[in-house]
Amino acid sequence: MRVGLLAAVFAVPALAQVYDAIVIGGGISGLSAARQLADDGKTFVVLEARNRTGGRIYNKPVGRGLGETEVGAEFIGKTQDKVIALSKELGLELFDEYNEGKNIFYDGERHEFSSQTFFGSVVPPVDLLDLAGLAWIQYSLDNDASSITPGRPWEHEKAAEWDAMTFDDWLRKQNPSDVNYKVIETSMLEIFSAQMNELSYLYVVSYIASAGNESNKGTFERLTTVPDGGQQWRVVGGTQLLTTGLAKKIGEDKIKLDSPVASVTKSGAKYEVTTKDNTTYEGKHVIVAMSPPMADKIKFTPALSAERQALQKGMPMGHIGKGIPVYKEPFWRKQGLSGQVVSTSGRTRAVFDVSDYDGKFGALLGFVQANDMRALDKVSEDEMKKQLMVDFVNYYGEEAKNTITWVIQRWDLEEYSGGGPTAIAPPNVLSKYGKALTAAEGNIHFAGTEAADYWQGYMEGGIRAGERAAKEVN
Repeated sequence: MRVGLLAAVFAVPALAQVYDAIVIGGGISGLSAARQLADDGKTFVVLEARNRTGGRIYNKPVGRGLGETEVGAEFIGKTQDKVIALSKELGLELFDEYNEGKNIFYDGERHEFSSQTFFGSVVPPVDLLDLAGLAWIQYSLDNDASSITPGRPWEHEKAAEWDAMTFDDWLRKQNPSDVNYKVIETSMLEIFSAQMNELSYLYVVSYIASAGNESNKGTFERLTTVPDGGQQWRVVGGTQLLTTGLAKKIGEDKIKLDSPVASVTKSGAKYEVTTKDNTTYEGKHVIVAMSPPMADKIKFTPALSAERQALQKGMPMGHIGKGIPVYKEPFWRKQGLSGQVVSTSGRTRAVFDVSDYDGKFGALLGFVQANDMRALDKVSEDEMKKQLMVDFVNYYGEEAKNTITWVIQRWDLEEYSGGGPTAIAPPNVLSKYGKALTAAEGNIHFAGTEAADYWQGYMEGGIRAGERAAKEVN
């Protein structure tokens, strides 16, 4: 590490260390890469732009002495083997996402329906013809997804064909009823935080294919349900305990916070990684553990391949925020409600109960996504709360107004995230440039949840991609 002329003159040898690998990004993917490097006996340093580890995993204070709540990645589900194992290793307890009572379906009118699954999915109260239509759409998605090799959708024989159309194009070809179109639209917003015309059909079915593990094929239902789905469990104390615990295991002295990387320059057999404050670290390998659009902000010399550059510029972040009204207690439970909402309109169209495990407060998580988030990015937090409360009252009645505080998170406005929960692929990106997600360029390796084989966009995917990238270091 070079820290200026005087420091170089008087430096002890350790300051000039050439690491086996420099990890850029201290989220769960970068920390998992570092953990793997440590297990393999490699030397490394982790450079994190923020003043904390975790990246898109973040516990935020509720205030009033009530502790914290998650405003980033929050849920864990079956087949997410790596993150479940990490939780156990760190001594963290998982508990069930609240799923008792009736769900709410809102289509301009409020309807209550069972929170239990039917053929693997939670079914909104639609008529039998619409129900059959939803079942067909679900079957078609799962069938196409089952033919894709997770993490390698560009190899599919129909990759170019499927990548040329948007998901909206595909859905309209299924001739859905108006209500089914809206229900599927809400599901896509919940999963991707993007409009359906922003998503490649190949990308959607590849994402579905990734929602499993080596023994269980990915399914649309697993992405959207609570029991047996990706939203089954939460972490007592919040998911950021995963990354703070991992950081302690690695050694916090090996993690440099407030160190946004400006450039990566190849110099002979090593790389010089320079932060924005002009501190330079030297390493034989570099692991870029961040989303493609965030990686695009780093200057690489020599430049990355044309394919990798096109990928980084072609995969924008989804647009997401969370509005969390906090209450003395979860009043909806006394009404026989699960707290879960599926809505075809409003600023928040997907809601979950995220009340405190120890009963210190009740809370509702309202996801704000895509066009709705873009609109609310432009207003004050007070105005955002006002608009969201209209929806909460529609769903839960006047009692929803009795908040004791709010927690707001707008990921689009985070400099080192630029959105979430993941980078998305519009048409004609994956089939042309998808290989660049994971292909090393010299001794530069790529991690981040977008580069996972299973559970892309989730904490599980981040861990998998980080471990895979670290194993490439030799």
